Amino acid sequence: MKEANNLNQKTGPTIWAVGGGKGGVGKSVISTLLGFWLSQMGKRTVLIDVDFGGANLHTMLGIKSPPKTVNDFITKKYDRLEDICIETGIENLRLLSGASEILSLANLQFAQKIKIMQNISQLDTDIAILDLGSGTSYNVLDFFLMAHRKIVVLTPQPISIQNAYAFVRNAVYRKLSRLSSQKPALLATIKTAMDPKNEMNVRTVKDLLNAVKENNSEEDMDLLSREITEIRPALVTNMIKSPRDKEAGRIIQLVSEKYLMIHPTILGSIMRDNQVDNMISGMAPLTTIDRSSEAIAGVYNIVADLI
Repeated sequence: MKEANNLNQKTGPTIWAVGGGKGGVGKSVISTLLGFWLSQMGKRTVLIDVDFGGANLHTMLGIKSPPKTVNDFITKKYDRLEDICIETGIENLRLLSGASEILSLANLQFAQKIKIMQNISQLDTDIAILDLGSGTSYNVLDFFLMAHRKIVVLTPQPISIQNAYAFVRNAVYRKLSRLSSQKPALLATIKTAMDPKNEMNVRTVKDLLNAVKENNSEEDMDLLSREITEIRPALVTNMIKSPRDKEAGRIIQLVSEKYLMIHPTILGSIMRDNQVDNMISGMAPLTTIDRSSEAIAGVYNIVADLI
């Protein structure tokens, strides 16, 4: 995974990834509105649908049938992802559509994934927003980890909070596994620790680091410690109905600090908005949403803070 680990060192667009647990939390909505506001602020932006098994980002933009998709890149009809980006009708905002009809893309081969990652890093744009698929497959986690800004979306529902924490935890362990891929003994220690009921009695990342120091080396422990501190997911609680719902992100923040030794930031929260639901049901482009919408106001505040 050396190539993927080096992607962040290359010059190119700032990459934002929007992920988190299961589907239904509003990742595509938030990705679309993030892209909209960035474009309005003069940032050349490309929205990228990385849910290759169930691409739907184009529908959020009112595009029923994208003329070009990532499948055209995979099948070598085009040499660069840059060549399959399409205009959205919004100045400074382009779309790189997934290909939900191609089942094989739901499980990319390693070489395909690296090729896509490299091309994302070479796009002619200021910001690339990755709208990730649901779940915690290696492909989803690797695209999340390549981003400069790692955004995790959740809702106030207890199951969503659990799923979002599981996503963050798996991202941490995925990064540690990649770092140790060339060290079989270290990788074995990490893989054992990934099982919550492991025989080493490792329950936290601190326990893991102690186990690595004991079973492997202090040098390995220091390497993992340094890399862990670089994982700083930003939490967005979506579809809140009351001020109390805003605490959902705080729960993940506290648990992550205690068990994973990482320090997530809280970007903010977004009110549930019936206008958004109605527009999605009617397949209307979210970029035409009324500016009085509480949802779009919440996303604006997030973008303003990030910029």
